[in-house]
Amino acid sequence: MFFKMLKSDLKRKKGLNVILFIFISVASILVFAGSVQIFSNFTREQTAKRLCHSSDAIFWTVRNKEGSEEISQKAVEHLDSINNVSEWSMSEMTLINIKNLDFPDYDEEDNSYVFSGKIQCFLTLPREHDLTYDLDDEPFYVPNGCIAVPTEISLETGVKKGDFIRLTSDTGDTYELEVCTVFKDNIVNGLCRYIVSDEDYKVLSESFVRRFTSYNVCLKDNSYIKIEAVENELEENGVPLITIAYMGYVDDNLVMMQIISVFIILISVFLIAIIFMTIRFTMIVDLKSEEKEIGMMKALGIESFSFRWIFAAKYIAFAIVGGIIGIAAGLPLAAILVNMFGPDVILPESYVMVLIGIASVVVMIFVMIAFSLFVMRRIKKISIIDAIHGENHGERFKKGFPLFLHKRKKMSVPLFFALTDILGRFKRYIFLIIAYLLGAAILLLVFNVRNSIINPHYTRFWGYHDYDFKIRYSDDEYDSIHREMQKTGRNFYEVMNDRFAAAGIPAHYDFMYDGSGYIDLDDGTSHYISIEWKEGEPEKFIYRKGGTAPKLANEAAMSAYTAKKIGVKTGDVIKMRINENNTDHTGRVLVEREIVITALIDYMEQNSPIMIMGDDFEGAYKLGEFNTGCTIDAPESQKPAVIKQLREFTDGRVLDGNEAIRRDVGNFDRLFLLLEYGVGGAVLLVLMLITYLYMSIFVAEEVPETALLKSMGFRDITIKSEYMIRIALLLLISLILGEGYIWTLGNIMFETFMRQYEVTGMGFEFEFPISFIVIPLIMLFCLLLTARFTLRDIKHIGIWKISEE
Repeated sequence: MFFKMLKSDLKRKKGLNVILFIFISVASILVFAGSVQIFSNFTREQTAKRLCHSSDAIFWTVRNKEGSEEISQKAVEHLDSINNVSEWSMSEMTLINIKNLDFPDYDEEDNSYVFSGKIQCFLTLPREHDLTYDLDDEPFYVPNGCIAVPTEISLETGVKKGDFIRLTSDTGDTYELEVCTVFKDNIVNGLCRYIVSDEDYKVLSESFVRRFTSYNVCLKDNSYIKIEAVENELEENGVPLITIAYMGYVDDNLVMMQIISVFIILISVFLIAIIFMTIRFTMIVDLKSEEKEIGMMKALGIESFSFRWIFAAKYIAFAIVGGIIGIAAGLPLAAILVNMFGPDVILPESYVMVLIGIASVVVMIFVMIAFSLFVMRRIKKISIIDAIHGENHGERFKKGFPLFLHKRKKMSVPLFFALTDILGRFKRYIFLIIAYLLGAAILLLVFNVRNSIINPHYTRFWGYHDYDFKIRYSDDEYDSIHREMQKTGRNFYEVMNDRFAAAGIPAHYDFMYDGSGYIDLDDGTSHYISIEWKEGEPEKFIYRKGGTAPKLANEAAMSAYTAKKIGVKTGDVIKMRINENNTDHTGRVLVEREIVITALIDYMEQNSPIMIMGDDFEGAYKLGEFNTGCTIDAPESQKPAVIKQLREFTDGRVLDGNEAIRRDVGNFDRLFLLLEYGVGGAVLLVLMLITYLYMSIFVAEEVPETALLKSMGFRDITIKSEYMIRIALLLLISLILGEGYIWTLGNIMFETFMRQYEVTGMGFEFEFPISFIVIPLIMLFCLLLTARFTLRDIKHIGIWKISEE
């Protein structure tokens, strides 16, 4: 009986069956691939620790100078003696820059800004810590005459396996190396490693000046303050460290990947919700059309639970077959998704992916079957007598309905019919409204997340109050600027501001001096904090409500995430130790101070909270400068003209704020664009399919009513218009709810999600045209086009069908 009912169900409503089967199969594939993608991204750090033996910090000392062997010996002795160091390894590396490299079909000079701020080096294959894997997640070997490049460089330059890279040494020697492997590198984002063979390294390193010894250190407590303690202990014992790489911070790549993972969850949940609503709707329609058969079965004494399985045959079969397809297609798609949105993420072992994916799909199958049987509870409500006699309680026009056409003389007939249908049978449309609401919410969410992150305003969470321009200086300009810095004693930003002023360009760099200190809490713990100061700068920032810019020497504004974490509020007085200059300005000393917190500021901390000191603060031990603004001193309408002036002034490439932020996030702008169009297209397709499904059922159910309208003289175009207005009104209701959700609860949820990256106050950037005009119009066009296509059979309904009423 089960298979007979299945065969019968499949023969009827073939179009609807195909749509439902596609939904279930695609959802199964997404659930499999999405669960693996999410697991991979959220366990990335643990996987890297286990498979790559990633370190917590990397220290460098100069190798090729007098006394370097003695310094290295001291480092070894002290690293062995520090209790917090669990293990460490030592290796050699040689620093290079973009001038030393020549990639095929890539302009290194024009794109030199891409590599600024990144330490580039070549070394031999790591053997103990920070290990590397190829694109198949396997260890690899580098033969003589070859070089392995990281995925970051491959994506930027287009270099691939088999290409040749020219490496020019500091002495002018040129070496041509073949790319043998593109590898995944889970090391800190600011370090770019190229790997050569042991023999090649000996030859190449001799012709370069900047050679270093690298100490890859694993700590028992890897907090920033403990890493700095190790650094201080080494320096105090005669080990001068050139560079420190702190591995514990959350970089942009991880933030972007996890945002993408959330979108995969959302689209999967959306599709599954659509499937459940579709199953419920089609089941109810099937039950109504088969009331007589059900009534006869009840009259024969067949138990209702027994034929629940029979009537759910199609849905059970679709769930099982769709689940099998999801398992088969999900495994390769999972690997593609992980590598696409996280090129450096190492995939879990195959058996782990299979287990995670299968478990997810099996759960979905069981939930779908249980839901189908749950919906079939309606069988109990079917009366034997009513079912056999075919009673109809679904009349469209009811006595006492609030709308009357003769009282609405200015209302068109199609609009009247659409309103009376929706208001009179609103329960019928609830799930379609929810489907449109979910679709609208996801479309708005995808766009607004990209608009909020790929946006110059996003940089305020990095300490910028303005981001109007960015200059990618040429090597010659950098050399010229640094010569002037050495000659005048002024810093980079001061030199460039002088040049802008001399050229009459209304633009300047804002900056603050950067130092360090510690907040001491009553429980005896301390928190590292960056100290920023410069007269006139604090007032330029936007602080959280209730705060004011610090002015006095003992006043400061603090980043809000850590402030909330340790219980600091505006107006509190905290105890601090600040690294300040010693009496003869030859070093630093910790000075205890009491600081009044006048404001809190939203800032992405990355394990390094900031403290903006008041205007009167005399200064701490200066570690460097902190860029706080790239400002054009002109109204918004005149800024393009100033950008043009800057382009004429410098040999470097000048970007406006929007161009700069897109380049800053690199490949993730393209991924977000792909996500926007990919997810947007998929959601629109699903909404069009579900519109087709619902409209087909509406038209089939309302054949007698349509025939009645035709017998009263209404034309086909009037009847079709009523259906299309009905869909437009349902979409309007969904859009109003969707917009309301995005700008209230959605905004709160986005801020809550971003809080895990140690940032507060990060909501959606409000914009009007796309969110409130373009997206609604696109949705309306797609749904009305689908409805128009579905209504083509209206003309074939004859007035004799009225006899079915």
